[in-house]
Amino acid sequence: MTALVGPNGAGKSTLLGWCAGAASTGTTAGGRLELAPAPATGPPARRAVPLADATSWSATRRAASGLRLVPSGANVFANLTVAENLRVGGEPGRDDAGAVLDLFPELKPHLRQRAATLSGGQRQLLAVACALGGRWRVLLVDEPVQGIAPALSDRVYAALAAAVAPDRAVLVADPVTHRATKVADFVWRLERGRIVFAGEPTEVARDTAADHGL
Repeated sequence: MTALVGPNGAGKSTLLGWCAGAASTGTTAGGRLELAPAPATGPPARRAVPLADATSWSATRRAASGLRLVPSGANVFANLTVAENLRVGGEPGRDDAGAVLDLFPELKPHLRQRAATLSGGQRQLLAVACALGGRWRVLLVDEPVQGIAPALSDRVYAALAAAVAPDRAVLVADPVTHRATKVADFVWRLERGRIVFAGEPTEVARDTAADHGL
């Protein structure tokens, strides 16, 4: 799992939105988005697979290729129940709700409850649950634990990290560096729209401390 950290206003949400095709081109100075093709059936290839240039793809095409954005702010269907949200967000023909509810049993008592009546933290947890139970190859999650109780935040991050696989990648954005880097394999730090650091989680901690004279 890769973490994108940096202060509020650094451009993390804009970068994730651009990757998903949801941000207007005027908000970025440029860039290139490359995606690996969907894995073929049968034995894995023994050679490097060329990446596809997805820079000009529409948001719809990016989503169809397996790129999924979970915006910040508990992005769920307010008029649907928790159970209905999980079905809508899940992969067609599969029932992954049970596995997701095992990860977040806090949602079980609210399955028949409309999402609009949940607390902000519960809606955010539902948004993450819907994403994990869905069909994706690259998951972009903006502030996954916003509004969620600290005691549950570590479990949310652990679930996101556990979802990473050879054919699945997760990128999370969080303004709180230590929270995201606990389980991340790689970290980018963004400041004023620019990547100022890229490296291991232990290195970003030292880099941040040096910037503050610690």
